[in-house]
Amino acid sequence: MPELTIEDRKIHYDLHTKPTIYYVKIYMDELNGAQVTAPEKRKPELIEAFLQKKAAWMRETWESHHTELYYVDRLSLEKGQKINYLGRAYQLILEEGNEFNFSFSKGKFLFTYPEDEKENQANEQLITLAKEWLREKSEKKFSDLHSRTISSEEDAARLGEKGEDEIVLNWRLIQQPKESIQDKIQKLIEEETC
Repeated sequence: MPELTIEDRKIHYDLHTKPTIYYVKIYMDELNGAQVTAPEKRKPELIEAFLQKKAAWMRETWESHHTELYYVDRLSLEKGQKINYLGRAYQLILEEGNEFNFSFSKGKFLFTYPEDEKENQANEQLITLAKEWLREKSEKKFSDLHSRTISSEEDAARLGEKGEDEIVLNWRLIQQPKESIQDKIQKLIEEETC
């Protein structure tokens, strides 16, 4: 599976070579991520160099098509925010405390942070801890959604992949309703493109 890395974020892509085309083409599939078509005789290092130049565009395009999955990356210490989990938006409560902590209890997310902490550092911790919490839950919850073996993967600019023995889903899908996740699983099983 070829991948690019930009700013510590992976971008998975599927490479399809054809004898009848003369240039490299990139298509961002809503489900499977970057689909790259290239001439059969084009050297792999030239294809990779072209894709490196387009990596920022690929990431930006992917994230703009899936903005709801990246809301967690924009959390801040403002009041009134919500975090999506299995399709429901839960209130985020911010409290000053002795140490950083992120938890979910009684239908609310709670983030505590040291009162003497700088705002930007506290904000970074909020995003990091929220993403870790969602990632952990994705590993537990995805397997309950289908009879096939399902695991989660790091965000690689695709919603998932069908393997021989399992389905791998982007952990960020845990923010969507169960029915939507199950629909994505079915599309992966049927090898659909969007």
